[in-house]
Amino acid sequence: MNFLKSWALLAVATLLPVCAYSQQAELIWNPEVSYSWKSSDRLGFNTKLSIFNSIRDFDNKGAIEYIEPQFTFSYGLSAGTKVGGGYYYRLSTPLIDGYQYEHRFLQQIGFISYINDRRLAHRLRLEQRIRSSSYQNRLRYRLSYDFPLEGEQLDPGEKYLILSDEMMTAFNKDEADAENRATVGMGWYFNSKQKFELGLQYRTQDIFSNGGISHLFLISTSYYLNR
Repeated sequence: MNFLKSWALLAVATLLPVCAYSQQAELIWNPEVSYSWKSSDRLGFNTKLSIFNSIRDFDNKGAIEYIEPQFTFSYGLSAGTKVGGGYYYRLSTPLIDGYQYEHRFLQQIGFISYINDRRLAHRLRLEQRIRSSSYQNRLRYRLSYDFPLEGEQLDPGEKYLILSDEMMTAFNKDEADAENRATVGMGWYFNSKQKFELGLQYRTQDIFSNGGISHLFLISTSYYLNR
């Protein structure tokens, strides 16, 4: 696929919703650093540090909304299927007095399917969120598609396009809510141990809330290191 055509498609897909909602939507920059390693051919581990920064509040103490260290593991059941789990700890507004926390436990399964020769990645995740103010269960499903911009296979030094959509529903005993996250991005595959990704995510939040739907745009910059 021609690189310029791919980049134009990426720009259109990301700028249209930005133009529609940028005035009232929340704007977030999310830098991440990830480190992965394997203890066997089937068992792998990952640690990640993720920070949510409010772009509108970048000049005050409310700029850092979340700091989130993460740990996950996965076990390969077959060539295209993995199960796993993990733990996240979220510290909210750490620079402001009266900050809040969240402990998050998760269980997930991921598998691969194909449409002709196109490889689609699926992930189904169940979360238990123990927060300083409440407890919440959440079910998430993500469909993603990555492909190189040059040739059929991704080689060191090449770029790739990232497309994904994730739907989720959160539910407690007396209430439920839903959210959708659409992402488009570009990745740089340096080699088998390092890659970098830049993405734009549009979140439609509080779909079932009485207060009405809210919108969020998240710019992600992610660096991945594999041992």
